[in-house]
Amino acid sequence: MQRPVVWTAGVVLAVVALLVAALVGAAVGFALGTGLRPLGDAGERVVAGEGADKVALVRVVGAISQEGGGLLSFGPVASSRRVLEQLERARRDRAVKAVVVELNTPGGSVVASAQIHDKLVELRRAGKPVVALLTEVAASGGYYVAAGADRVVADPSTLTGSIGVIVVLPNLQEFNRRIGLRTVVFKSGRFKDMGNPDRSLTQEEAKLFQGIVDEAYRRFVDVVVQGRRMERSRVLQLADGRIYTGAQAQRLGLVDRLGSLQEAVSEALQLARIPRARVVEYTGGGWLGTVLGLRGPGTQRGWVPEAQPFSLQYLMAP
Repeated sequence: MQRPVVWTAGVVLAVVALLVAALVGAAVGFALGTGLRPLGDAGERVVAGEGADKVALVRVVGAISQEGGGLLSFGPVASSRRVLEQLERARRDRAVKAVVVELNTPGGSVVASAQIHDKLVELRRAGKPVVALLTEVAASGGYYVAAGADRVVADPSTLTGSIGVIVVLPNLQEFNRRIGLRTVVFKSGRFKDMGNPDRSLTQEEAKLFQGIVDEAYRRFVDVVVQGRRMERSRVLQLADGRIYTGAQAQRLGLVDRLGSLQEAVSEALQLARIPRARVVEYTGGGWLGTVLGLRGPGTQRGWVPEAQPFSLQYLMAP
């Protein structure tokens, strides 16, 4: 009876080993093909242009979280920590006269989105203009970040907007009943297990959750009012969670100009009052840190998942 178990375990381990080898091989091939250096390189590469002055290009790609993701994450994840490090490098670099933040994200963590937004405001106060470039998707938390820029440039087909907040709570009560699973909870207060998936929310709990969502929503609206210099009543009309194309967003005043990276750089040069500049992208962290990502999404140590039953999200979809 033990042989099938041992054989199955051997097959599983072999498949895992092949998968890891393939991923490492792909990482090495990516590094060799792109010329990126190993972990620890704090250089930069020229994307376009020439001259002594620089425009820093910082990309925010994937769902926004504080720590980002590694090989075990599904889909790209934008680490606010990494983005903040690059923005700080741009702030300290005297040759950098302006910053273009390229956004391709459905949003994500309320806290992480706010951190990046606030860093853009800090850059502007330091005398370095910021242009937000909205590409495929720059919605919810992505637009929250963009509202911190001096100018917003979007592709006409960009999906943006989705101004709002969401909390998704799973309810496994019926499923657990069907399979005969019961949980016993001991708690210090009646609200201590708010969001418990094994039972329905009470009216009081629903009101508390909605209050948290409403508070975060008001902050989002305030950010758009201040960043876009729009009347609050007008923002509230637009901030019902719906998405807009880049062309629609321009007509509504959420976007300044339609275009791509070239137009965004042109706006940055104009705001910085310089005729030309090199557009540079930071390569710090090297290919190993970029591809492997030594911390997975929602982790504390290594790749061990952190207990997080729910979170506030500036996110286009749950």
